[in-house]
Amino acid sequence: MLDPDISTSDALRHLSVSDGTDAFALDRRRFLQMVGLGVGAGMVAGPGTSLLDVALPGLDPSAWAAGPIGPEEGILVVIGLFGGNDGLNTVVPINDGLYHDQHGALAIPGSATLRLDANSGLNPELTEFKRLWDAGQLAIVEGVGHLQDEFSHFSSMAKWMSGKPTGIPTSGWLGRWTDRYLNGSKDLFASAEIGHSIPLHMIGERSIATTVPTNKPDFGVPREWRSAADLALFQTVRDLASSAPASSWLGRVGQAQVDQLDVAAALNPVIPDDDQLSGTEIVAKLDIAARLVNANLGMRVLTVGWGDFDSHAGQPSQHTSRMRELNEAVRTFYQRLDPAWGNRVTLMTFSEFGRTPYANDGQGTDHGSSAPQFVFGAAVKGGFHGQRPSLSGLQRWDRIPSHVDMRDYYASVIDGWMGGGSSEIFGGTRQDLGLFRRGPTGEIAFPPTSALGQFVGMRPERAYDSRDGTGGRSTRIGPGETVRIAVAGTGSLPEAGVTAVAVNLTSIRPGENTFLTAFPSGQNRPPSSTLNPRAGAIVPNTTIVGVGPDGTFSLYNDRSDVHVTADVMGYFQAGGGGSSSLGRLLALSPARLLDTRSGIGATAGRVAGGRAISLAVLGQGGVPASGVDAVVVNLLSIDPTEDGWVTAWPTGSAKPTTASLSYRAGRIIPNLTVCKVGTGGTIQLEASSGRVHLVADVVGCFASTGSQLSPVAPVRLLDTRDGTGAARRRVGPGQEIVLRVTGNGIPTGATAVALNVSAVRPSVQTYLTVYPDGEARPTASSLNPDPGAVSANLVVAKVGEGGRIRIFNANGDVDLLADLTAYFI
Repeated sequence: MLDPDISTSDALRHLSVSDGTDAFALDRRRFLQMVGLGVGAGMVAGPGTSLLDVALPGLDPSAWAAGPIGPEEGILVVIGLFGGNDGLNTVVPINDGLYHDQHGALAIPGSATLRLDANSGLNPELTEFKRLWDAGQLAIVEGVGHLQDEFSHFSSMAKWMSGKPTGIPTSGWLGRWTDRYLNGSKDLFASAEIGHSIPLHMIGERSIATTVPTNKPDFGVPREWRSAADLALFQTVRDLASSAPASSWLGRVGQAQVDQLDVAAALNPVIPDDDQLSGTEIVAKLDIAARLVNANLGMRVLTVGWGDFDSHAGQPSQHTSRMRELNEAVRTFYQRLDPAWGNRVTLMTFSEFGRTPYANDGQGTDHGSSAPQFVFGAAVKGGFHGQRPSLSGLQRWDRIPSHVDMRDYYASVIDGWMGGGSSEIFGGTRQDLGLFRRGPTGEIAFPPTSALGQFVGMRPERAYDSRDGTGGRSTRIGPGETVRIAVAGTGSLPEAGVTAVAVNLTSIRPGENTFLTAFPSGQNRPPSSTLNPRAGAIVPNTTIVGVGPDGTFSLYNDRSDVHVTADVMGYFQAGGGGSSSLGRLLALSPARLLDTRSGIGATAGRVAGGRAISLAVLGQGGVPASGVDAVVVNLLSIDPTEDGWVTAWPTGSAKPTTASLSYRAGRIIPNLTVCKVGTGGTIQLEASSGRVHLVADVVGCFASTGSQLSPVAPVRLLDTRDGTGAARRRVGPGQEIVLRVTGNGIPTGATAVALNVSAVRPSVQTYLTVYPDGEARPTASSLNPDPGAVSANLVVAKVGEGGRIRIFNANGDVDLLADLTAYFI
């Protein structure tokens, strides 16, 4: 008989199937452990299936193949908060005097919480949950329990894991869902627990999940450093399967072994080396969960869990740590998750019970009953669900009442997200809590931003220069190195509320070609480029990049040492820009304001270095005549007599020591800039040296009416090299690409997008024009790539008919890429 006070870890051990620690069990998990994988495998014939079972008729190990998940099939990630989470200190009833009386010193003051509504606040550590709540993607289900007076870890876990409040559990609710999903077929990758044992909720009546470790599987995976003996061993294992008839015992055992090698081969590229994973257990587990989803191995259910939430003593520090870990884990999951899966994944939590409303004498709480649970995802119906229990009338050892049966909670997810079948799984009809607005879709869903941002124009300021130590560093950025560039709280930028910056990055004479990627600090580096420096050259590019929680953005250099400067031209701030109310983007079709070759906007003729020209922008090219804070202009230098740079700044302000565009003798180089409008509705442009033709095309302005910025981690929308967003072929002379930029995670109401457009090795000198679909192609250029080179430029493009834009190529043929960095809505 089990001790009723059994610990959390002991309860979990009793309610899990080992991944192979029994030396006498030659099952698949034991085989994997023996060969050093640490990976479990299941989904064959049920719990306890061994390698010997493959000799039975009708079982075909070679059928354990992963299949890609359909676009309308949901993926569920379940997070176990083991030990009993204190729900009152997770979702805090801030105005309930009984909470403060009963929880005593453990109660969290309302002013310290992350406010949800007038009566509720989140634990202050759950900032990622608050972000999801604000985006309408977090459902809080209150008062969930198993409706039984059972307060031991083992018994209560057994009820939650089995989904059966009474009787002796023999299977789990997710295992029974998998039974129904597989319907007698075999699929190694249908469901998995990230860890080293299979918990009860993942064990079905005819199936059992796979275990995936938090360390990289390696045995059997070909590597360049493998010895001849290693490769011979792997081949011998594979030859065993072909050395005997497939239907024989030896042939089936051999095939089982081959399948284990194939599992390793599938998981090896998905799971990173240990030094790339967090040292915090739950963070590493959810990181791997997102990687498994991205890999599309066919996994419909993934489960993770950790603890200990059993806070009988020392709860203030213990519970705070668990909340911080949980928040970081969910944040990491969404950062790692490819936006292509954002509309197909839902996360949910469970814990075997809550805690008592009354604090004990050891700065802790004891085993309770009900607690709130979380469901989050792009399709979730955000808000409160269920019923918040009352604390009225409770005595010292009373428990908080439950109002939502855990089976209703589970059934609402199964029927609302996983395709139905709850009545079969739970043996009867359950109540639908209405947790979802819709089912899964294959459309891209970008992680929600915490707030939209309005632009604040400013005189350009240098935030970083690796040549002289501005920004804290006076050495080149090395190959494979990432630096953080501080912006919030520096110069004219405020310390708080900065969501993104408009920054001109300039690379200075790397030893060889490389690429740089700018992205929000704290997020995973995206597979895209912001700037493509060339060996020995000075190359600029403007970007709009999100700012991380520490007030910085990150800049990655792929190869070759390179100096970099970063000049901030303005910033985006949640809720508006302080005293400025002119921070909304009015997107425009490109219009030429300046061309010194023909005398548009200034006297015809090259501009001499050191002589500023005044360019009128208000009332020009669609820019309103008043009420404008800044203009978005694509500058172009044409055929300069020597190397130099152009500086743009507001008329009436001192000229800054920054560059808006760096030019090279005899070349055509563009760069987008954002410039605050000065006195007389004009801006100043000055070349540093030589003589150069200048062109300026306005593409937008920031005014009192328009759209706010929503920054996203860069994501590729177009790549003609692999068929992303358009046909897999180079774009020929005079040809256009029509690219849809809304409806795939970008709201259909978006008025403009910020795209980093790259031209890859054009056959001849050409130019590209990006403009809204449904409008006439303007006399303007967005990018002027050189033949045989890789060139990039930031483009702020007005969204046209049907959420589409057009990209026109003038000459030769070229591959085109477009990476989204933000949209305006």
